[in-house]
Amino acid sequence: MVARIFIVAALGTVLAGPAFAQQAGGAAGFVQGDRAGDWRGTKLIGASVYGPDNASIGEISDVLIGSDGKVHAVVVGVGGFIGVADKDVAIPFAALSITRGAASGAIDKVTVKYSKQQLKDAPRFALDQMSSPQTTGLGGAQPPAHQ
Repeated sequence: MVARIFIVAALGTVLAGPAFAQQAGGAAGFVQGDRAGDWRGTKLIGASVYGPDNASIGEISDVLIGSDGKVHAVVVGVGGFIGVADKDVAIPFAALSITRGAASGAIDKVTVKYSKQQLKDAPRFALDQMSSPQTTGLGGAQPPAHQ
């Protein structure tokens, strides 16, 4: 009798496990698909950006992701002609208005409240040119004094 109770309890745990995993974000917490409001980086990069007057400003060339895992900004090349002599400007992601396209995951239009002239006058974005890390090989500990 005790063995049957143990077997039923164990079987119930095994069968309930997948249901709990589905509720907690999929198997072992992995994401199994995109959500309605998600954007794929591959669809953002290369998307044309338009100003409030519907004039083309430039294209998204990169996406900046913060250490918190959230998209911080997009880099847009502005002011050039067909990609030549562009100036990169980082626009906060929250300033983008993205309209979905008819196809799944497609972007119809990206607009911003900035005019082309405002972005031409904006500060140039440059990647942080971090110097190579300086290490002592001792994990930050001071080397022993030689006698």
